[in-house]
Amino acid sequence: MNVRTRLAPGELGETEPQGRVAVVIDVIRASTTIVAALDAGARRLVPVDSTEAAERRSASYDDVRPLLCGEREGLPIRGFDLGNSPREFVAESVGDRDLVITTTNGTRALERVRGAQAVLVACLRNLGAVADELRRRGRPVLVVCAGRGGRVGLDDVWCAGLLVERLGASGPVQPDDGARVAMQTARGLGEPNAGALARTEAGAALVRIGLGGDLDMCASVDSSRMVPMLTGEGLVPAGLRP
Repeated sequence: MNVRTRLAPGELGETEPQGRVAVVIDVIRASTTIVAALDAGARRLVPVDSTEAAERRSASYDDVRPLLCGEREGLPIRGFDLGNSPREFVAESVGDRDLVITTTNGTRALERVRGAQAVLVACLRNLGAVADELRRRGRPVLVVCAGRGGRVGLDDVWCAGLLVERLGASGPVQPDDGARVAMQTARGLGEPNAGALARTEAGAALVRIGLGGDLDMCASVDSSRMVPMLTGEGLVPAGLRP
């Protein structure tokens, strides 16, 4: 299996996603929150790249208005229903609801890979499930780290390295240099935990604004079998589509 890894969205070539299964990683926190929302029974999440786009999309619904969710600089957006804390996304608030979500890094990275053969979302929580889905599909893979403000984010590179290692553990993998860098990073850092994530730039920023409690969920490796997949309707569980 051929695996390319881009350590930040700016490394991504315009046509590079074509013919590949793209995997977007934003551990702190968009990917973790998307997985949590679908695990809690959300019907679908529609990712958009701006607050204005989120409001327009919400206004386009004729029936039940979707929940508006997202953050800027880590904090909930004024007037939105939910922020980007995975702890908010429980069945009582999101069950059987459509959600429109916009975040500083994760949803923008998703926009960059819409030309891929398929688009999946990964985080530490669903590492094994995503690896299984990629092996099942058997297509070349493009892993894209959402990063932080256009720069490399250690949490995402760590997760990407662990994902490539999972793929290599069950069959031959042809990693590019980005994938090799990610794997070496993951080997050097060891097993993720909330304390280690708190020492990354993204984790430390979350602690500073009083949301460090989210890191326990972000660090919970293999706690979910949910694989979000981007379709024309939004992000839904991969098992609901071919």
